[in-house]
Amino acid sequence: MASSASSALNVLSGIAAAAAGLAGEKVAKDGIVPGLDLATIIPALLGSKTGSTGGSSLLGNLASAAVKTAVSKAASGTKATTEASGSGAGLAQLASLAGTLLNVSAAKKTTETKAATTKAAATTKTSKASTAVATIASLASAIAGNTGGSSLATIATLASKVAGTAKTEKEKTSMASELGKTLSSAFGVSLNGTGSAVTALGKALPDDTKSALFTSILKGLIS
Repeated sequence: MASSASSALNVLSGIAAAAAGLAGEKVAKDGIVPGLDLATIIPALLGSKTGSTGGSSLLGNLASAAVKTAVSKAASGTKATTEASGSGAGLAQLASLAGTLLNVSAAKKTTETKAATTKAAATTKTSKASTAVATIASLASAIAGNTGGSSLATIATLASKVAGTAKTEKEKTSMASELGKTLSSAFGVSLNGTGSAVTALGKALPDDTKSALFTSILKGLIS
């Protein structure tokens, strides 16, 4: 269970880094993605998952407090060895909440993942769009295998290369959507709830390209 929750947190962080990269931004080696704060994202998604009821709002508030506490503990833990235990507890709490949002299926085999990547790569003879699809498969693989920290910087760099093939913002949005669908079909990643959760999230995030791309990726995770 803990492993699944940790995987969900890593995937969610990877998606944030990919959105930043697609928007042309870099991610520092510490893995922090400015503007896409998990302490805002997770409560917004949790708060709307059960609909616009009083209970849902309470869930969102409780989650917000829990996540902010977790982030605070994690941040302070990186500054002092004596607070390492607090950091671990904070990250575990954060991972647990992320695990209620994302399902990362263990049923997807490595062979299926390789087959999906190979199939996409086979279509890259002359079309730039096809080349982008193949690279998106590689980006999805990097997100699924994210371990945090410098891995997030690598994901953002790869995403920026993918975005380099797009000529318009509409094409970038399409890439983000395709990335979400690839994560879902090839890596078994799915977002619990419905599109209402993503809509609510959109209202909680800044009105910028990075946030829009992030929500597009999440929409691709909804089956």
